[in-house]
Parts: sequence; C-alpha cells; structure tokens
Amino acid sequence: MLERLRDIFSSGAKDSSEKLEITNEEEVVPLAAALVLLEVAWADHTLEEKELNLIRNSLISLYGIDKKTANGVLSRAQEERTNNTSMYPFTRQLNDRLDLEERKKLLVHLWRMNSFDGSPFHYEEGVIRKTSELLHLRHSEFIQAKLEAKSL
Repeated sequence: MLERLRDIFSSGAKDSSEKLEITNEEEVVPLAAALVLLEVAWADHTLEEKELNLIRNSLISLYGIDKKTANGVLSRAQEERTNNTSMYPFTRQLNDRLDLEERKKLLVHLWRMNSFDGSPFHYEEGVIRKTSELLHLRHSEFIQAKLEAKSL
C-alpha cells in the first residue's frame, strides 16, 4: 500500500532528485489530507494565500504536526496536485488509516475551506460532496460537518 502511494507521488517526476519521497508512514495521512484540501481550494481555479494558510493550519490542527512539517507537506501536495486526475488514491489512504471520527473532522475542515471568506462557492461544495462520498460518510455526517464549520 505504501509503495503504491510512493509510486503515485513520484510519477511524473523528471528525474530521481525531483521525486516526492514519503520517508515514513506518518507522512501519508497529512499528505493525502493536504491533497484533498487543495482540491476544494482549487475548485474555483484560483489558489489564494489565505487558502494555503487555512490548509496549513488545518494540517497542524488535525495531525499535530509543526509548522515546518506542514509547510513541507503542503509544498509536496501542491506539486502533486497538478499530476493527478483523481482523488481516489488519497481518499483510499485516508479511509485505510483514519477512523470515522477522524474522517468527520477532516470533512469539517473541508467545509471551512468553502466558507472561510464568507461566500460559499457551489463548485467547492461539489468537491466536498464527492470527497464525503469517497470517505464513506453518510449524508447526515456531511450536513453535520457543514453546520459545525459554519459555527466556527
């Protein structure tokens, strides 16, 4: 499983020095989560610094990593996002490694991406809905996460 994720993350690199390396199992979940968060942020085809900051803070909050590690994960995720056409490999990693409560917390952070600037965007909501389904969450959990994100 980890080898497959390494292959996905290293595909498309020009040479071995540019390959994205996952040095340990602890990096898989934050990297997969960062890629999913980036997909929501990118739904409107713009990626603002405010959105990157929110993703960084989400990674720190969700996984207890420090700012330097979060910056590295986010940087790798940005590089990888352009090379992939599907969220399935990343949501699969999240499903394999996160329990239901952790997946629901991630969903709340996805909703925060949609409403952090005060104007929800319907394309972002579509990406969140797709991600919720890929994370095997029920519709009631989808709505509950949306309401929780709005109350923050």
